[in-house]
Order: sequence, then structure tokens, then C-alpha cells
Amino acid sequence: MEIARLQKEEACGSIYGQMISDVTSLLRWAKRAGAQPQRRTVLDLEADSLHRYRERLCLIQYADAEGVEIIDPLAIKDMGPFCDWLRGAEVWMHGADYDMRLLRQAYGMLPVMILDTQIAARLLGHEQFGLAALVEHFYGIKLSKKNQKANWGVRPIPEAMQAYAQEDVAYMLDMAERMVAQLRAMGRYEWFLESCAVSLERGRQRHVADEKEAWRIRGCGRLNRRGLAALRALWRWREAEAARLDRPVFMVCSNQDLLWRCAQLQDFRRPAPPSGNSGRISRYRRAVRSFQLMDEEEYPLLPRRAVPPQTPRGFEKQLERWLARRDALAVALHLDASLIASRAQAEMLAADEGAGLEALMCWQRELLTDHETAQRAISLTCQS
Repeated sequence: MEIARLQKEEACGSIYGQMISDVTSLLRWAKRAGAQPQRRTVLDLEADSLHRYRERLCLIQYADAEGVEIIDPLAIKDMGPFCDWLRGAEVWMHGADYDMRLLRQAYGMLPVMILDTQIAARLLGHEQFGLAALVEHFYGIKLSKKNQKANWGVRPIPEAMQAYAQEDVAYMLDMAERMVAQLRAMGRYEWFLESCAVSLERGRQRHVADEKEAWRIRGCGRLNRRGLAALRALWRWREAEAARLDRPVFMVCSNQDLLWRCAQLQDFRRPAPPSGNSGRISRYRRAVRSFQLMDEEEYPLLPRRAVPPQTPRGFEKQLERWLARRDALAVALHLDASLIASRAQAEMLAADEGAGLEALMCWQRELLTDHETAQRAISLTCQS
């Protein structure tokens, strides 16, 4: 226990900051954050998506060489100082996909660069790359998962939850330094930077589906037009019920249950109403009736499906060749093969080599096509 404590203090310091919950404190924080060198700050976010209909960004965890701070965006009316810093920042995060969506939703922006410790861990060959697994790997410390699904919208935030939130970022700067050193030693730091840049660009381009089509949930491709009409009606019913309760939609009716009901309705069966009070059941039945009274011309159209291109002659042999090359490199480099090229990317290479290569990141393309690059990467892996 004493060794673990010393490792913890070495990695993240022994002093945590107080909750920043007013504009004056936020301005002081912004001055401190703005003075930090680029790529020497850490962010993590907490939301209440498991507890509300419309999720909110409830907590911002920040760390730099001076220590850890937590910011309460629900208490601060003007988050301008944070946004001003964010738009020019290059920060470390872990598994940033969801957090990118939260930042865009809350503030309409992303940092200049996000360096993702999860991407770094995968490029180093870690098979377990969750934050808790990495902290245990580097420091021998097990992070508590007790508050992982907590309601971060409650105020005041209990001390145990504040401690959990701060530990999420406390180790990351030191851990990032260690991983960067390893990536450089293995000749993979440029791979990491390019992978992070591509991930960030995808986050910028990702947009919320058009509200008119948001009801087309995953799995609805198995429904015909009548089933889609039922889905649209029941999806709207579910949204209204969730909004009425201010609870996540899955607490009203899961996607799986929704699709099952629509499959029943498209076949002219009558599934029993979902559980709930008399008001909810009555509104459900009205939604079903509204669908049943529709003319067929009003049913939603089936989605257009792209016509698959004809498989070129020799496709299977080319695919086998690319997969064999990828898999051999993965073994030699101690990497997950999908990092070098996914199955879909390998199929693109087999179907149209030029277009397939163009779609890869530079480091992937060089590994797969340049013998000297591959041998150098393998040599550095053996030396590490």
C-alpha cells in the first residue's frame, strides 16, 4: 500500500483542487490553463445521460503539472473563459469519442488537437486499454468504478464522487509522458499523431442525424414500409414519454422492445402495451391507432441501398494476400491487426488497390507497401 501511495503522489501530486463553481474562479483557472504549454493539459467530462432525457455536460475535470481542478458548468452561467481556452488548446483525453460529442453539443466546438491515451495504448500493443487498466498497468493502482454510472447532475456533488472524478485525470499527464516516450522509442509517435488527427477530424464531421430521420434506429432495416410506419409512430411516443418523465428513452422502452413491437404490428399482430400507468398505456394505444389509420402512401420509404460493385476477377486471392500481409505485420509488431487495416479496408485494397491505399492513413499505407519501413518498424519493436 505504501508503494502504491508513493507512486500515486509521484504521478499526480498529493493536492487536489477545489470545485470551480463561479465565474471569478473560472477566470483564475483560465489564466492558469492559458499559461500551460500545449499538450500539457488533460480533460475529462461527466454527463447525466443515464438519468435524463436530454443529457447535460455536468462536470469538467482538468489536470496540468500544477494539479487537478474540477469545473461545475451547471453552476457557472458564463462558460466563455473555458470556451476561449478550449478553442486554442491541444489536450490529452482518454477514449475521446463520446466527450467530443458532449463538447460539440454543449459549446459547439472542439480543441485544436486531442491526444488520446487510448489510441496511444493501442499503438503500444496494450490489449487492455481502458483507463483503469492502464493506471493499474503503470502504477499498480486500482481505480474505483463505484461512481461510473452515478448521476453527475446531482448537487451538491458528494465528496466521494468528486474524488472519483479527480482520479480520472490525476494520472493521465504522467502516463501520457511515459507512453509518448515508448511511442518515440518504437518509432510510432508519428503514427499516434496522425491517428489522433484523423479521430479529431471524424469528430468534427460527425453530426446529429436529421431529426426527421432520427427514428430510423439501428436494426430497422429488417422492417418493411408498414413496419417503418409503426416504428416512426412508436418512436415519437417513446420520445414524448421520456421527455414527460425527464428520463432516458431506454427507461420507457428499449430499442429491442420497440423493434419487436413494430415487427408484430407490421404482420398485423397486436402486442400487449408496455408496462406503465394508465396514461402511458393510453398514449401508446393512440400512437398505434395513428399508425393503423395511415394510408399505405404515407408509409416511410425504404432506405436506398447502394448497389454493391461487381467483385473484380481475382478479388479473393487479392484479399487473402492483403490480409496475410497485414496479419504478419501485426504479429511482428505486437499490434491488433485491425489497427494496420480493418477487414473493410483490406477488401477495398483487394477491389481497387489505388483507391484502397488512398483511404489509409499514411503510416498504414507505408507499413503495407514499403518493405524498408516495415522492417525498420519491426526492428524497433524488437529493440523495445
